[in-house]
Amino acid sequence: MPSERLRRVLVFLLGLHDLGKFARAFQGVARPQGGELVPPIERLAYTERHDRLGALLWQASWIEWLRDGTLRWPDCDLHRKTRQQLSETLRAVLAPMFGHHGQPVGAGRLELADFFGDDYSASDCEAARQFVADWATLLDPDWPVQHLVSPEWREAFLALSWTIAGWATLSDWLGSNRDHFEYRQDEMALDDYWPLALKRAQLSLQQSGFADPPKPVAYTGLSHWFGGESVTPTPLQRKAETLTIGDGPQLFILEDVTGSGKTEAACILAQRLLAAGHGEGLYFALPTMATSNAMYQRLGNLHQRFYAAKSRPSFVLAHGARDLNDTFVNSVASEQPEDQDYAADDITATTYCNRWLADSRKKSLLADVGVGTIDQALMGLLPFRHQSLRLYGLARKVLIVDEVHAYDHYMQTLLQQLLTHHARQGGSAILLTATLPHGMREELAVAWRQGLGQPPASMREQAFPLLTRIDHDSVREVPLSTRPEVAREVGVHWLTTEEQAFETVMAAVEAGECVAWVRNTVDDAIRAFEQLRASHPDPERCLLFHSRFAMTDRQRIESDVIGRLGKASNPDQRRGQVLISTQVFQESLDCDVDYMVSDLAPIDLLIQRAGRLQRHTRGPRRQPLLAILAPEWSDTPDAQWLKRTLPGTQAVYRDTSLLWLTQRVLRELGAIRMPEEARTLIESVYGSVADLVPDGLLDARFEQHGMRRHAVSMAGFNALSLEQGYLRHPEFDQWQEEQEIGTRLVDEPTVNVVLLKHREDGELTLWAEGQRHADMLSQVKLRQSQAEKLAGLPCDCQPRWEALQEQSKALSFTQPWLVEADTACTYDGGWGVVFSKDGNPR
Repeated sequence: MPSERLRRVLVFLLGLHDLGKFARAFQGVARPQGGELVPPIERLAYTERHDRLGALLWQASWIEWLRDGTLRWPDCDLHRKTRQQLSETLRAVLAPMFGHHGQPVGAGRLELADFFGDDYSASDCEAARQFVADWATLLDPDWPVQHLVSPEWREAFLALSWTIAGWATLSDWLGSNRDHFEYRQDEMALDDYWPLALKRAQLSLQQSGFADPPKPVAYTGLSHWFGGESVTPTPLQRKAETLTIGDGPQLFILEDVTGSGKTEAACILAQRLLAAGHGEGLYFALPTMATSNAMYQRLGNLHQRFYAAKSRPSFVLAHGARDLNDTFVNSVASEQPEDQDYAADDITATTYCNRWLADSRKKSLLADVGVGTIDQALMGLLPFRHQSLRLYGLARKVLIVDEVHAYDHYMQTLLQQLLTHHARQGGSAILLTATLPHGMREELAVAWRQGLGQPPASMREQAFPLLTRIDHDSVREVPLSTRPEVAREVGVHWLTTEEQAFETVMAAVEAGECVAWVRNTVDDAIRAFEQLRASHPDPERCLLFHSRFAMTDRQRIESDVIGRLGKASNPDQRRGQVLISTQVFQESLDCDVDYMVSDLAPIDLLIQRAGRLQRHTRGPRRQPLLAILAPEWSDTPDAQWLKRTLPGTQAVYRDTSLLWLTQRVLRELGAIRMPEEARTLIESVYGSVADLVPDGLLDARFEQHGMRRHAVSMAGFNALSLEQGYLRHPEFDQWQEEQEIGTRLVDEPTVNVVLLKHREDGELTLWAEGQRHADMLSQVKLRQSQAEKLAGLPCDCQPRWEALQEQSKALSFTQPWLVEADTACTYDGGWGVVFSKDGNPR
């Protein structure tokens, strides 16, 4: 269908989105009095939303409107079968319009007479019919009959109806902005009002950034990105510069070692895709808020290089705690040097656009360039209100997913469905990884090909590094070389007791080195920190970093760690530093240490942790060595093999066979050699190795395989059936408000705990009182079973707590904790939440 004809009919149908407001049940809410307004009818109660009432009115009236000329339907005979096809298609095409408030609606068993009045003053249905007739006369929908009665066209539309629904929602939001569309009290004919509305719409589009999207420019080399500075591209980046960009949606999978420039390579491909017309923007999706913050900082002004010099692409950070990111907050509020505000009440379009997009995370994916967690994109697949707005935002974007190997089976299943839909609606994607198992790579490729309507393709290449390109016609796998400076060998040394680990750390301290010990549980980290701090000649050079800190302290510790161990740290700052941390160290901080101890973990995590070992170029250091605390090796371990040495680790990594296989391959190879042994390391743990697992670990393996199948099943159950279209299905209604679903499947619910204290004057206040966003900075996320151990808020503090909640929405649905009133648990800015007085900070 020609685009202009489709646009005309969609705009006409969008104009019907508020038909339900003609219902006297809705009109009566305002209780209009006097004038020529219709009076309310007491028996017509507004018990159903107007969006659903619109669907009801259409369902009851469309045949009559078609026959009597209201819809300006062309003269043609509609046989019974044709009429049925048309009914189903019109229902699908109108569903995004009536569902403009964020979820599909259906008329169900509602009765017209229960909501629409017909009395001495007026007929609601006749008034609605007259509006539809006037609207059809004004716009002339030029109905594409042959498409509307085609089952094939309807199937194609259903797949894209989610994008149309997002467009309808965005249009409604923009059109509801009273700064641009004031309520009119004077009577006016529709054909007189329409030109005025078009002018106001143009202004609204300009100020929100949609009228003049930024213009992508061709990629001209890395030196252009970095102010003319001469930059030698890595082998991966060079291939990204020269690889043929084909037609249609394309998937790229970039597999290479840490330090190979995967981010820049992805940006090169993204800019080339944008310049070739394969998108208008990009969204960079990462596994955590911390990595999102780091990427947002890293892209900085780089994203502007993708567009023409005079363009002003919007740039938004999208995750739950973005208001705590000063760079983002300042970018939203700041004035643009090239685009100054003229007066306090006359802000520029650039500033207005950034603020408008930042107003809600639901809008974040509409920005030209977005950085955030993968969750913000995955929410488009789940029955959250306004999820279609997220899919609409992604529709014309290059989707870049970093650390694609880091997601569990639940999130991997959702990601595969997202890739299928993204390909189906014409988008392109780039996936980045250092440790992707072959089976996972095949599953991602299958999902993409499915979205293109193509069968699975063979993926046979075992080389590493590797760039894979998948389009409608082919799969191309390109082996790559590695720069000598990022190829590395990290030796492996085995420890079997915590005492050995303590001695190893202290020996490194005495040698003047900086050390990190990455533990698998917070409790183990706290215990190790307590012992090492007591033994360290300068306890102030010991740091503890884990997830059980209030946000205010977590931010402070992150900055402290970067200051002591970051890229800019000097030898004096680094000498004798000890960092005891959990996984948060390997996930978020650009730091490096001279020596590292790690609890035994799956191979991909050990590779990631080893990436923080001598990461930056410095003076002479010993050969990189990773000491791993693990059980003594056994060819025939029993079910308690891991628990006897690392009981906390077994609670975290319940499939103990993965850790045994990890220990096995590292004992055989003696080191982590990247990139030449990357495939061997990963496939020896995650490949076809079931026959190697000892009998004593089979029960744990089978149990976790069952849990993985459950996770895959839950993802399929929770995710919307996008191929069925933006419709409400009465037999299986996923849009239940009371449903609790999420982008991550957790073993146990979490609770946001708010730390409280008394000021010197006795007033109850937030832990981070006096800081901007003190409500969020005073929170720590705990497992539900942990939160239940905390003392309840004393009764005399309850009124003040309720007052604090009234002042801040961020305190809703949180658990208050007055630290000083708890006799069993405690909190300290250097230790975090500790659940027993034994081992508390002193």
